[in-house]
Amino acid sequence: MQGSKSYRTERPSSPHLMPHRLCTSWRGEGLVTEFDKQQSFMHAVDFTTTPRDLRAVAIMKDFDMSKRDGTPRSALVTGGNSGIGLAVAQGLGQKGYKVWIAGRSAEKGAAAVARLRPHTPAGVEFLPLDVTLFADIEKFVSALRPQLGGRLDALVHSTGALNAKRVVSADGLEGSWATQFLGRYLLTEAFTPELASADDGRVVFVSAQPPKNPRLFEDDPSLEKNYTIMRAISQAQSASALYEQMYAAEHPDGPAINGANAGVVANTGIGRAQPALLRMTSKAMSAAFGISPEQSAKNIVALASDPALEGVSGYCFPKPQNLQKRRKLAYSEEHLASLRRVLAKYATTKSKLLSA
Repeated sequence: MQGSKSYRTERPSSPHLMPHRLCTSWRGEGLVTEFDKQQSFMHAVDFTTTPRDLRAVAIMKDFDMSKRDGTPRSALVTGGNSGIGLAVAQGLGQKGYKVWIAGRSAEKGAAAVARLRPHTPAGVEFLPLDVTLFADIEKFVSALRPQLGGRLDALVHSTGALNAKRVVSADGLEGSWATQFLGRYLLTEAFTPELASADDGRVVFVSAQPPKNPRLFEDDPSLEKNYTIMRAISQAQSASALYEQMYAAEHPDGPAINGANAGVVANTGIGRAQPALLRMTSKAMSAAFGISPEQSAKNIVALASDPALEGVSGYCFPKPQNLQKRRKLAYSEEHLASLRRVLAKYATTKSKLLSA
C-alpha cells in the first residue's frame, strides 16, 4: 500500500469491538485498522480516506452512525411492548434509531410508547400484530411498509410463548410454533427487500440455546398429535437455528442474521400461560440466577446496530452480555432440507406478504 503513515492509538469506542472485525484492510487508498490483542488498543494508519472507509473512521472516533444520508436508521422490534423487546427498543432508540414496536396488546403498546418516547429522539410508534394469524401479519406488513420508505436497518424478533397446554390460533397454528418461529420467518421474508436496501441490514432472533440435533415434525408442525411444552420449544428453536443458517447462506452480502440467547431473564411475561406452580418456580429461578431485561438486551442491541459487527452473519451468541462467545451455525444439509420441506407449506402466505 502506498502513502505516508501517520499513527494514532485509541481505545475502541465500542465495548463490542471484535478482533476479527477490526483486522480489516482495504486495498488501494484508504484506511488500515488493526487490533492489538495485548493492549486492547486499536491502531489506525491514515492514508487518503475514501468514502468507503468512513465506517471505520466512525468506529474509531465514535461518530454518530445512527443516520444515513441525514435520515435516522430504522428498527422494528416485535414483542417490543414489554420485557426484553422493550429494553431492546430503548437501547436502539438511544442510539438514534426510529423505532417501531409490535405486539398484540394496544394498551401495552401505548404504555410502551409513552415509556420509550423520552429515549427515542428519532421517534417511536406502535403497530398491533398477532403473529399467530396470517391475516394479521399481512395487515401489519401492509401498514408498515409505506412508512419505511424502502429501507429497514434492523429487525429484532423478541416475541415468545411458553404454553403448558396446546394453544391453537384461528389459522390452526400452534402458539409456540407461530410465535417463536413461523411469524418471525414470514416477517423476515416480507421485509427482506427493505433490509437489503439498507447498506448494513440486520436481523436478530432472540431465543434460547440452539439444539445440537435439530428436529422438526414435518407432518405435524402444530403438534396436534403429541403436544408437550418441551417438544414445542425444541421444534421452534430447531427451526430458528436452521433458518438463520439458511438465510445467511442465501444472503452472503446481507442482510445479516444472527441468533442471540436471551438467558434466564426476570419479568418478561413469557411464562404467563404456565401453571401456577411452574410460574412460581420460574420466578424463583429468575430471581436467584437471572439477569434483567436490560442486561439481556445488550448483546441484542449490539447485533442489531454495532458497526464493528457488520458482516457477521449465521452465528449464534450463547452468552448474554458476552459477544466473544459465538458459534457458527453449521447443520447438515439433511437438516436444512427438512426445514425447506416444512417452509414449502407456507409458500403461498409468503408470496402474499412479499406483494403486500
